[in-house]
Amino acid sequence: MSSEDSVKWLCRACSYANWPLARKCVLCLIPKDGVIDSETGKVKMEAIQQPKISKWTCKKCTYENWPASVRCTMCYQKPDDCLIEETTSELSPPSPPQQQTSITPPAVVVDGACGTSGIQRQSRRSRKNKHSEEKWVCSRCTYTNYPKTKKCAMCQSSPTPPYTRQLSNSSVSSTDSTGHSPDSRRPATSCIIEQCARPTGTNTLSPRPSRHERRKYDSTRRRQIRNKTIQEDWLWIHACIGAIDGDCLPVEQFIRKGGSITRTISVEEARLLSNETHSVDQGQTLVHLALRHSNHNVAVVILGQQQVQSRASGTQPRLKRMPSYECPSIASEIRRYVVANLRTIAQGDFRCQFMADHFTFQLPKDIFTFGSQTQKCLFDEILDLEAQKVLEMENRVINWDHEITKTHKSKLYALWNRSAGDCLLDSALQATWGVNDREGSLRKAMYNTLVQAADRLYPRWREYECMHAANLHYSLNDAQWSTTWRKLVKLAEQPGKSLEQAHVFCLAHVLRRPVIVYAVKYVHNSTGEALDYARFEGVYLPLLWNTEFCNKSPVVLGYTRGHFSALVGIQRSEETDILLPLCDSQGHMLPLHFILEDEVGLESQLVRQWLETTETSSGVLCAIQRTSPPHPLTQRLVDGWLAKYRRTTTT
Repeated sequence: MSSEDSVKWLCRACSYANWPLARKCVLCLIPKDGVIDSETGKVKMEAIQQPKISKWTCKKCTYENWPASVRCTMCYQKPDDCLIEETTSELSPPSPPQQQTSITPPAVVVDGACGTSGIQRQSRRSRKNKHSEEKWVCSRCTYTNYPKTKKCAMCQSSPTPPYTRQLSNSSVSSTDSTGHSPDSRRPATSCIIEQCARPTGTNTLSPRPSRHERRKYDSTRRRQIRNKTIQEDWLWIHACIGAIDGDCLPVEQFIRKGGSITRTISVEEARLLSNETHSVDQGQTLVHLALRHSNHNVAVVILGQQQVQSRASGTQPRLKRMPSYECPSIASEIRRYVVANLRTIAQGDFRCQFMADHFTFQLPKDIFTFGSQTQKCLFDEILDLEAQKVLEMENRVINWDHEITKTHKSKLYALWNRSAGDCLLDSALQATWGVNDREGSLRKAMYNTLVQAADRLYPRWREYECMHAANLHYSLNDAQWSTTWRKLVKLAEQPGKSLEQAHVFCLAHVLRRPVIVYAVKYVHNSTGEALDYARFEGVYLPLLWNTEFCNKSPVVLGYTRGHFSALVGIQRSEETDILLPLCDSQGHMLPLHFILEDEVGLESQLVRQWLETTETSSGVLCAIQRTSPPHPLTQRLVDGWLAKYRRTTTT
């Protein structure tokens, strides 16, 4: 045998000479350490002494983890209370955890390198526990956060002020039967918990913080806000804080830097500015903040600057003084009455929430008792002048017929409302009760109707949309129609979301009245270019109700540039009804929405069936809006609003 063969190893099964690095025989694939049993003839492995591996057993789930594991692989428990045990095989069952009767650290098995690393890990854990005593507990989700974290790692909420925290180790003094604390089986650091301030009446409430502590915390919070915003936004936020605290300096600095005093607070800014002592709502201005917190000195500074800007620009922009803003208590009482006035009834298989009483809001006739200057000031503060100009002058949608506006005195005025996504519901409630839908009562009723009466609303909506899709030479399958309907229902549920035609149709059923929308025909961008066709213009009839169950006096709304406004008239000395043209200035009839295919061609009959109509001497078909005395609460609201102008006139 050569010197090369002497290095090789012989297979015990087939006597083949294999290379030294080969672990199995090349011919029979028998392992190098395999032995053939003389009795059975089978190959068996020689017992190999396996190295001892020191693992630690999780006390919570009894899983054996590798020494380098920081947490348990199964339950993520820290190895603070877990025992380090020796095992000689990975397949052997884990030993049951030992009962620990003392809070002293468990003994560590020192076995060469493994034991040394175990001691090092225990020392590192002790250092960690020492620093973890300063962790703070989130008051919202009770997650324990590290001291340097600015927000909770789980719910992203800000920590409570330092002066409202206190350690609970002084209050936790109960012991178990063994004489130790109930938390003795946990790390000692887990017993040190920072408790946040609780409502009044609890025993753990900390004493009221001093003014110095509050200022210290507020300054820290303002620095955090400033780090997240740019210079212009920081000036605006600092001015808002000044309006809340009564500090005029940041407000004056914001105005000197060219800031607009009519700027409103966004959703994110409202979330940043709100805290435990005060809340800030979206859409408020500096004047709102100053008056809400009774800081009249700041309001004088802002209003004085507004007069200076008005004189410099030659214009007189005014803050809106709606009746609901001047008399908030009466407006809240009206909203509560509206909620109580909503009913639910099932007429056949149609289940819908509806308004029990019917009223139509009109501007009071006492407006004409004021002087011309006071009248101009009053109209500037209650009307949406931009929407009035777009509807009346630019597009000639309203007040285009001389006989209707002059002879019959049926001129319409666009009331101002909020610019949020609730403008449809605000305008509908303004046109009927004179207040906006601040509590979202109409939105909730509309959403409940879309859900409860979906088996009646969805087929009519789908057939109407299919007819329009066929005219535009496209079609959708059943899944796409269902997805679109679910999106419409979801929009009705979320406050502030813009609404579609289907929501106006549903709103007509909630009000139990026809809804007439005078709208622009095209949607334009900021440069005046037409982007899309606006489909809101037309008549919406409550076709799923019986005609005897509904009121034939319509509710009138206006639509301009993605915004709805309530269109109302003015009371006269004599009881005169308001005429509403059912055609545009070109003589084309207003479209009738959500009619079925077999109802096409019967639009005039449906209009005369659901509305009281008449024709002028020039042949214009008009709907009649009956005037009636307002509700006593609405009359009180209007009287309180006019009293402001009477006091201004006398002074």
